[in-house]
Amino acid sequence: MSSARTGQHTGSGRTGASAPSGPEGQSAPPPADPAAAASGGWSATAARYLPIAVPAVTMAVLGAWGLPRHNAMGNDEIVTQFAARLPLGTLARMVFLHTDIFHALYYLFMHVWVVLGSSATVIRVPSLIAAVAGVALTAHVGRRLSGSGWTGLLAGMVMALTPSTSFYAQTARSYTMVTLVVLGSTLALLRALEAETAVGADRRRIVRRWLLYAVLIALGGYLNEIALAVLVAHAVTAALARPGRRVLEHWAVAGAAGAALVLPVVIISFLQRSSANWITRPHLHDIGILFHDCFGATNLVSLFLLGCALVAVFAAGRPAWWSRGGISLQSVAVPLLVLPSGTVFAESLAGKALYVDRYVLFCEAGAALLAGTGLDLIGRWLGRRFGAGADRRALAATSLVTGAVVCLGALLLQLGPQHRARTPLTRQFDYGDPAFYVGAHARPGDGVLFFNDFYRKIRLGYPHAFRNTTDFAMAVSPVKSATLNGFDKPFAAVRPIMLTYQRIWVIGRPPSTRVTSPSIRAEGELLLSDYTLVTERHYRGMVVTLWLRR
Repeated sequence: MSSARTGQHTGSGRTGASAPSGPEGQSAPPPADPAAAASGGWSATAARYLPIAVPAVTMAVLGAWGLPRHNAMGNDEIVTQFAARLPLGTLARMVFLHTDIFHALYYLFMHVWVVLGSSATVIRVPSLIAAVAGVALTAHVGRRLSGSGWTGLLAGMVMALTPSTSFYAQTARSYTMVTLVVLGSTLALLRALEAETAVGADRRRIVRRWLLYAVLIALGGYLNEIALAVLVAHAVTAALARPGRRVLEHWAVAGAAGAALVLPVVIISFLQRSSANWITRPHLHDIGILFHDCFGATNLVSLFLLGCALVAVFAAGRPAWWSRGGISLQSVAVPLLVLPSGTVFAESLAGKALYVDRYVLFCEAGAALLAGTGLDLIGRWLGRRFGAGADRRALAATSLVTGAVVCLGALLLQLGPQHRARTPLTRQFDYGDPAFYVGAHARPGDGVLFFNDFYRKIRLGYPHAFRNTTDFAMAVSPVKSATLNGFDKPFAAVRPIMLTYQRIWVIGRPPSTRVTSPSIRAEGELLLSDYTLVTERHYRGMVVTLWLRR
C-alpha cells in the first residue's frame, strides 16, 4: 500500500521544504493518479482506503463497546449535560460571568446536539465520532508523510487500540474533538508548506491554506485554550523543514492570527482562574500517566511501542531527519509528542498550574505515528532478514504479519484496562450508582443535604432519583444562578427547617465536626446530636448516609 500523496524530495542544501520522505528516509513514491487507481481494480481500491478504514472501524467498534456505561456519569459529564440543556442566555451568563469559558464553544455545540437526546449515551456520541475521525486522520497523516500505507494503517491501529483513546471517546467532553482539530491543523500546516515550495506556486492557494491553518488553530483554542501549545510543535516542524525565511514568516503570521482570535477566551479564562484551583503542580507521576496515555495501559505494551517509536526516531535513514531538512514523519511526530505537553508541564511548574494529562491528549497522535512507523520498519527488516530481499510483496506481507501480531497482542494484553475503562470506577466520581440507590430508597418527604455543594451536581444529572427529596439548604438553584452548584442558605436559616425532617440524606462526605466550612460543620454537628445514622454507603468519590431523627 503506497501513499497517494507525496512529492519530490529535495536535499538539505536547498532552501525549499522537501516533500514527505519514506519510512527508510528515501523519497516517497509519486502521487497516485485517481483514474489509475480506479482502473486498478479491487487491490488499488483496498490500497487507497483500507489503511484509513480499518483503524477507523476498529475505533468505532471499541468506542461503541460499553458506551452506555450503566447510565453512570462522572462530574465533567454531568456538567456537560447540564450546560447543554441550559437556555442560551443562561449558558452565556455561566461561561462569561462564572466558569468554564474555555468550554464555551463545546457547550454551544452540545446545546444543539441535545436536540437528539440528552441521555448519558447520546451526549457521548460526539466524542466517539471525533475519536473515529481522529484515528482515521492519524492514519492518513502517517501514510501521507511516510509514503507507506502500512505505516498509516499501523499508526491508526496503535491509536485505536490504546485504552486512553477509548476512555475519552466515551467521555462527554471536548478532548477527542481537540485531538481531531489539532491533527487537522497539523495537516493544514503540511499542505501550506508544500504549497509554498511547489513549482509554480499559486499565491491564492498559499493564502487559502494559511487561512485554513489559522482557523483550525483558533478552533482548537476555542475548544480548549491549552491546544494553542501545539504551536510550539509546529514551530519546530516548520523550522526543521528549512523552507526559508519568507515561509517561516508566513507560518508565524498565520499561527499568531489564529492564537489572537482566542485572546477573548484567554482573557476571560484568566479572570476565572480560581475555577482552575483544583489543578495541582505536576510531578514525575504525571509523566508516567501521560506515557501510558500515549503508548498503552500495560507496561509490556507501552514499553514495546516506545521501543518501536525509538526505532522510528533513530533508524529512519541517513542523513538524520533532524539535519537533512524537509518534511518527514519524524519532524512532525516527535515535536507533536514531546513539545506541547512539555511546554504546559514546564509552565505549570513555574507559574499557574494548568497541566492535566487529558488537556494534552492530542500528543498521543505523535506517539501513534512514531510507533506505527517503527513497526513498519521492523516488519521490513524482518522481511529482509528472512530472505524477502527487494521483493515488495514479500516485504509488505512481512509488515502485515508483524503488524497483525503486534496489534492482536496489544488488544489481548490490554483487554483488562479496556474493560475497566468502561466501568464507573475509572472515573474520579461516580454519580450514577449513588443516585440510583437514593432513588430506590428515598421516601416522600425526605430531606437531602450536600457536603459540600459540589455534590449537588448529582441532582442535575439524575433529577428523577431525587423526586421524593427536598434540597432544603439551597437558596438559589444552579439554573437560576447560572452556576454549577447554586448557592446555600446560611446555617441560621437552615437549622429550623432541618429539624422538621425525620429522615435526611447526606451526599458527599460524612458529617464531621472537623470540617473547615462553618455551615457544613454546624449541620454535621446537628445531625450527630439530634439524628441517628441508619445507612452508610461508599461509592467512587463520595459517601451516601441516611439519618433518622431521634
